[in-house]
Amino acid sequence: MKQLQFVLLLFTIFPTITFSQQLTLEGRVVNEQDEALLGAHIHIDNRFVLAGENGSYRIGALKEGEHRINVSYIGFRTLDTLISLAEDTVVNFKLKEDAAALEEVFINSHARRRSSENIEKVNKKYLQEQFSGSLATSLERLPGVNASEIGAGASKPIIRGLGFNRVAVTENGIKQEGQQWGADHGLEIDAFSVEDIEIIKGVGAIEHGSDAIGGVIKIINDRVPGEGLSGEVIGLTKSVNNTLTASTNLALRNKRFFYKIKATGSEFGDYSVPTDTIVYLNRNVPIFNNRLKNTAGKEVNLYGQVGYLGEHYKGSLSISNVYFKSGFFPGAHGIPSTNRVQDDGDQRNIEYPFQRVNHLKLINKNEWFFHNFKLEAILGFQNNHRQEWSRFHTHYTGQLAPAVNPDLELNFDLNTYDAQVKFTKDFIENHTTSIGVQTQLQDNTISGYNFLLPEYARINQGIYATHSYQVSKNINLNAGARLDLSKIKIESFYDSNLYEYLIGNGSTTATATDYATRSEQTTRNFSNVNVMAGALFNFHKNWDFSVNTGTSFRLPTAIELGANGIHHGSFRHERGDSNLDPEKGYVLDTKLNYRKNDFKASLSPYLYYFENYIFLNPSGRFSILPHAGQVYQFTQSEALLTGVEFDFYTVFAEKWHTQFTFEYLYNRQVTSDKSRNFPLPFTPPVNGFLEIGYDFSHKSKTFKNTEIFANSSFAFQQERVAQNEEITPGYQVFGGGLRTNIQIANFKAAINLQASNIFNTKYFNHTNFYRALEIPEMGRNIQLMVKIPIK
Repeated sequence: MKQLQFVLLLFTIFPTITFSQQLTLEGRVVNEQDEALLGAHIHIDNRFVLAGENGSYRIGALKEGEHRINVSYIGFRTLDTLISLAEDTVVNFKLKEDAAALEEVFINSHARRRSSENIEKVNKKYLQEQFSGSLATSLERLPGVNASEIGAGASKPIIRGLGFNRVAVTENGIKQEGQQWGADHGLEIDAFSVEDIEIIKGVGAIEHGSDAIGGVIKIINDRVPGEGLSGEVIGLTKSVNNTLTASTNLALRNKRFFYKIKATGSEFGDYSVPTDTIVYLNRNVPIFNNRLKNTAGKEVNLYGQVGYLGEHYKGSLSISNVYFKSGFFPGAHGIPSTNRVQDDGDQRNIEYPFQRVNHLKLINKNEWFFHNFKLEAILGFQNNHRQEWSRFHTHYTGQLAPAVNPDLELNFDLNTYDAQVKFTKDFIENHTTSIGVQTQLQDNTISGYNFLLPEYARINQGIYATHSYQVSKNINLNAGARLDLSKIKIESFYDSNLYEYLIGNGSTTATATDYATRSEQTTRNFSNVNVMAGALFNFHKNWDFSVNTGTSFRLPTAIELGANGIHHGSFRHERGDSNLDPEKGYVLDTKLNYRKNDFKASLSPYLYYFENYIFLNPSGRFSILPHAGQVYQFTQSEALLTGVEFDFYTVFAEKWHTQFTFEYLYNRQVTSDKSRNFPLPFTPPVNGFLEIGYDFSHKSKTFKNTEIFANSSFAFQQERVAQNEEITPGYQVFGGGLRTNIQIANFKAAINLQASNIFNTKYFNHTNFYRALEIPEMGRNIQLMVKIPIK
């Protein structure tokens, strides 16, 4: 009955608006040669249409008064202006070509906001300029965004101290699904293939469902390219681990069809650290030649897309495959051993132990546009195949090596099927309603001589509605509600070899049976209702303020419900709890913006409260499994998280510019025993980033848009640590570089040369996977990227 009432509520909380005077705006979008720009994006208030065959567009049901309109097209300067309507009006737009933009739309972060959502937007140019080894680390200079790194080639994003399964990553509307529960593997996304990104902080779970409790990273990879052949070829090299990377992005478009091919190949060696010894489990482990042995890796990524653009339809079919292989530092996997870290004379080989992951993804996205409504349908399939390989080693008498792949320690094969439909309707008086339905099916199988995560199958279903009301040109209100239903079935797993081992060592039958039952047959059903509301106030031409509040949730993962085994990458016995409930949180998020010409500043205070935050809790007892270490139990507790983000950018003396970001974050568990109110794990310390740059004169015919810059990243000491975490000292590291565009006759290239950790400072990142091993961050690095456009 509660679910029926909720569904009825979706269709009654948004009243039908009575019609008043309706006006029409129409015209054409052309270039400077008066050629039609088919597929140009025309946004007016909260409405959106695409230009048709001859560049024509038409938007009806508009009210009298002033409207903000934004017109954009790949490779052209975005037009953002105000139009006053008193009658049906014809307006033609002429866009100027933007040579610096190549084939991407530059997202103007200084434009006036139209939504109360706390969103950061970046494009491909930004990602390439800030590239630092992976997608997550390339976003770290944005306020509130950090990364949990695993070596030099993989990482996963953290937003406001929340990461892993608490940050949803989507591509063209489909949520990325892999084995994201662990800290020892990264996000399987090719950073060079990404076109645009939107980062939603705060209330993000209404449209994106579970895992969006911390925020959403929306990857947009279906931009319509300009007509003809366009693209780029990129070469990258890094000194810290002798990286060699080549990437190409090609796009071809005629009037209706467009095609994209993207490919990236990368190989890197063991990375250097500014130390010759680490301490792990009270043992001194040498680091020979200041290189972390067996941290080499390679990556091969392929991406293809075919799309069609009609007057009222846009569709695309994308297929991508990400393959990544990298070694684990032998001193960090299982029991530390000096012999295993001896220098083998080869900095590029990948030995045992290592990880291998392959992520295959297909996305079919379809959009139908009409003058006052839009229909969207998306289908997706993903296969995430993750493996950990290590020389077979028996943990107890009687365990025999498998006949096939005897050194395969862990094997997870996850299939995910997605289907979703979204209907968006524009009403008179600037009312916009969206209703969506989503279904996801998952199936995970396991193998390998070790056990950690059980096999499982899961189905998630959700229905949501959002409504936006543009009260005036200065006030926007929005609200939303969502119902989720989920079912997970976890398979049982009994280890007879372990039972015999424990009985032989004197354990009771009950104890041996308890430990040998690595996973019990479990079926759980979950349901959850979430609501949100927000408001945006443009109270001055240079100021705006937004506030959002609502609830969010996260479904417990299979490992949180059913884990019971040794996780060698973390050297502990991890144990789940089949009685865990979904995480539920309450969010209050605000943002104050100021912008004037080339000056921009923002301040974002926020507050999260969780009724039942899930975390791994040290139990204080050691596992009776051999080589297992302490038992860590998944448990739940109330938790509080609050903080503030500050972002500042300005241009001064015409050619100088500076950027400054700062983040303060505080969190803790909330229990009946105040002495156990520890901070949450992987909490970033107070941190910030400062950069100052100088733009040279553009009079040179050979070197254009030349910029030199110097920067510094810093963090305070993190002494508020979770159980079993070490206090991390504060640090400050320095970097700098040069960017320029070269043109010699018809040859063009963009050069990006930068250095990080110039003084080879030894420092620790509190969110790094290797922090617990006293392994410092990478040493001095010189990075060169060369980009050659094709047009």
